Amino acid sequence: MNNYGKARDRLKMSVEDFRRGITRYLEGDYSDAVFRIQLSVEDACKSILSFLGIEFEKTHFPSVIIGKIISDKKMLKKLGLNKEQIKYLTLIISYASSLESQGSMPRYGWETEDRIIMPSEVYTANVARELLRSAIESLKNVIRFFNEFKGLSEDLSEVVEQLKKVVEDASGKIE
Repeated sequence: MNNYGKARDRLKMSVEDFRRGITRYLEGDYSDAVFRIQLSVEDACKSILSFLGIEFEKTHFPSVIIGKIISDKKMLKKLGLNKEQIKYLTLIISYASSLESQGSMPRYGWETEDRIIMPSEVYTANVARELLRSAIESLKNVIRFFNEFKGLSEDLSEVVEQLKKVVEDASGKIE
């Protein structure tokens, strides 16, 4: 599979998980909503890495890899990224990192000396809403990043457009 195919498939997974996350949020299942939107943003970041031809091992912190790329002048020159693309990557990681830092807490809670704090105790409507806003901002910049490339394949362009519609729809539902 080529880089564009991997990017397309990762972005499709991002769209699916974002839809699930919004549904869970609207149902009031905030911890699962955070888990889903976290996956969505991770896959969107991984789609960018695949698109750029960057090989990576399994990770839940793809924004760290993107951060290393944009701080490496030689790598930027090799990839031929312009200032706008770098700006979008910077914005993506600034929002994505807050989601990635949630780790496994949305699924498993937080174990203390006395008890396990359940995810539902941590992820209230307000916390989930703020994390969702970060996801939306990160994904908006993923869309902007991909739209900077005029020669995108049709199938990848279609998925970017799907992501745009899902993000726009979600923005209207959470405000």
